[in-house]
Amino acid sequence: MRTLLSRLIHFPPSLSRLNAMVMSKNVRNLSTDSNTVDAPFKVKEAGTVNVPPPPTEKLIVLGGNGFVGSHICREALDHGLTVASFSRSGKSSLHDSWASNVAWYKGNILSTDSLKEALNGVTAVISCVGGFGSNSYMYKINGTANISAIRAAAEQGD
Repeated sequence: MRTLLSRLIHFPPSLSRLNAMVMSKNVRNLSTDSNTVDAPFKVKEAGTVNVPPPPTEKLIVLGGNGFVGSHICREALDHGLTVASFSRSGKSSLHDSWASNVAWYKGNILSTDSLKEALNGVTAVISCVGGFGSNSYMYKINGTANISAIRAAAEQGD
């Protein structure tokens, strides 16, 4: 290497000649004498792990027949939850395939007795109940009805 370096300093060759000198030196260093191929890398098969199934989550969507509620029902089903809906009209008028996987309950949200069956086994409640109209009507639906549903869910819960 020292000899090569001194030649480069004293006799500056052309670029192509320099490349040829470097390549001839490196080819010998990079070549191997071995013609054997490494044995293939063996991968061990993974063992089976017993994982308990996830706890069953049951969601009830109050007002699940409405625009927002129906979208929540569909998303919850897509995430693997068991879904129920509680509304004034009961069964959905939607003809989408997901709608047949929802348990539809008909009732009056202001009556805690009509909510009891629907709340059986529920682990989560989402309220999409709401309405527009006079101040007293909005207070009744947006306020009193939701408070009534919360109380019924609390009484039903574990």
